[in-house]
Amino acid sequence: MQSAINPLIIEAQIESLSSRDTFVVCCFYTASYHEHAMRLKASLDEFGLNYYLAQVADAGFWEANTRIKPYFIAKCLEKFADYGVLYLDADAVVKKPLDYFNHVREDVALYDTRGLANMSHDYLASTMFFNNTPASHKLVAQWIAEQHDGKRTQVDQDSLDAAMHKMANHISVAPLSAGYIKIFDRDTRQDGYDGEIYIEQYQASRSQTKLRRTLIRRRNRIIGLGAVLSAAVGLIWLMR
Repeated sequence: MQSAINPLIIEAQIESLSSRDTFVVCCFYTASYHEHAMRLKASLDEFGLNYYLAQVADAGFWEANTRIKPYFIAKCLEKFADYGVLYLDADAVVKKPLDYFNHVREDVALYDTRGLANMSHDYLASTMFFNNTPASHKLVAQWIAEQHDGKRTQVDQDSLDAAMHKMANHISVAPLSAGYIKIFDRDTRQDGYDGEIYIEQYQASRSQTKLRRTLIRRRNRIIGLGAVLSAAVGLIWLMR
């Protein structure tokens, strides 16, 4: 069982609220993602966007770091009570102006992947918009709650899906097009989208060590060692 202790430990932060936009772009990152976060910052500066970037303490492995996300979003909703919060993963780059988010009136805007090919979850958590409403606060609180009894290999999207299913009748959701969550090597046309690309995600997590993979490799080594020992015992028995 996971600890319910808040894993969010902020080590450094950068903030800019120079824009008249009604939202703040928020992002957290560990030291290993610093270079990615600075590329994101450069793109935010290019388009004159409000932002809050926070370097946080590494939770020990990639899956645990993803579970910091709802805690960070909760902090941002509280810190920027007069703004909406546009969360972006640190490996994102803004490609075009993001005026769309000034006009979202629903509680949240999410990319719904249900029915799309090769998607493991119902919602993607790399670009998410939260208006500062009671319902959005409740969703984030439910998201956090879904992590308390999860496995060590649970990731942010597992618990987000669970929270969204429970909140489905209590929250309004605006559609987020694939142009706001473009995975750099995925053709959006296969998802029925052939429009402008506003935010591109570069999937830096692919190079991160995953606990799930580590456990699988460890299991496979144990299985392999067991097979070798069994073969050795069998050979000894035959040689008697």
